[in-house]
Amino acid sequence: MAATVLGHFSPITSSLKPPSRHRRFLHHNLSPKTPLQSSLIKFGAENSEPQPPRPLPETDCPVPPEQQPINEYQSLSTSFPFSWASGDLIEYSTRLFLTGASFAFFVGLPVSWFGSIGPEYEPVKRILAASSSGIFVVTLAVVRMYLGWAYVGNRLLSATVEYEETGWYDGQVWVKTPEVLARDRLLGSFSNIQGS
Repeated sequence: MAATVLGHFSPITSSLKPPSRHRRFLHHNLSPKTPLQSSLIKFGAENSEPQPPRPLPETDCPVPPEQQPINEYQSLSTSFPFSWASGDLIEYSTRLFLTGASFAFFVGLPVSWFGSIGPEYEPVKRILAASSSGIFVVTLAVVRMYLGWAYVGNRLLSATVEYEETGWYDGQVWVKTPEVLARDRLLGSFSNIQGS
């Protein structure tokens, strides 16, 4: 039994023979060795191969994406009601008028009509009170839109960006690169965003 086990683990003498001369020649010619210097990739001025492209200016920017002026502009131009101001004047005025009239009719008129005693004696005052509530809501909407667009416009046109790195009121200031500054100022002046 021990001889059988040892027989299984004994080396085979034919596999220990060195390869013949013919085999060595084929093996050497089929797999030529490449020089080590050509297989290494060098990065530097002496390398004639093309370098990887430079990163975009946003990748060097330490400002979080939601606080970058270009992203703030894009989110503001698609949000309610700030997107109204990015349209034409007729559409903007129509939306403001419909907002004020709806608020005056559905909120201001019932409150002024049923909120006081004796509405049958002075209906003109009740209607004027309802209209003034609609005008007040439109004024609030216009002021809110102006403040939002002025804030983003100032950040687009400014050469520096103030941001919160971790949200714990650790104010940082980043100076824009020339590419980012040119892009932001072009967008700010093209969109006619006026700062306050």
